[in-house]
Amino acid sequence: MNFKFGEIIETEKFQFVRIHKNGNLSVDKCIRNNFKKEDVSLVYHLSAKPRFCIIRDPYERFLSGLTYDININNIDVKDIDIKQLFNSNEVHPRNLWTGHIKHSISQMPYIFNTQCSHYIDIKNLNIFLKMHFNQTAHENKSKKNNNIEKYIDKDEVMKYLHLDYYMYNTIIKSPFLWEWQHGKIFE
Repeated sequence: MNFKFGEIIETEKFQFVRIHKNGNLSVDKCIRNNFKKEDVSLVYHLSAKPRFCIIRDPYERFLSGLTYDININNIDVKDIDIKQLFNSNEVHPRNLWTGHIKHSISQMPYIFNTQCSHYIDIKNLNIFLKMHFNQTAHENKSKKNNNIEKYIDKDEVMKYLHLDYYMYNTIIKSPFLWEWQHGKIFE
């Protein structure tokens, strides 16, 4: 498994760890609508501020990422080898700088060594955004899914996602999972 370089959006109140295909653009939009441009920065270090990220069901995220990559590259799902999506050197800085990443890779490498104080399940993203930013946003939702599920062997994909599910389910059961009853994590 490769480890991803953490992209962290920082304000005076918090740090947001970006995980592709987990509502990044929606959170980014809410941040930028609530803070001045000069008060928001991209950092690669951790601070003592509350730090959160959005997590997502691994299979749903895989489908969303694959759909996105297929659409932006204008290819047919029937022409790709699904197994190769899970075996790559994804974290090379060149891929980050050019924006050419595989959006279907595991979300685990994004989470390692980020020491998030709060994890928000994407199912609760709208409530989180309303509570913390007084708005919601629905950016970059995949519009065209190409019926990719009928061309994918879900059992084969799940073999690659078992560690992702282990981590996801561990977070879901942990005290670090944010729920609306816990209130705001920053003011």
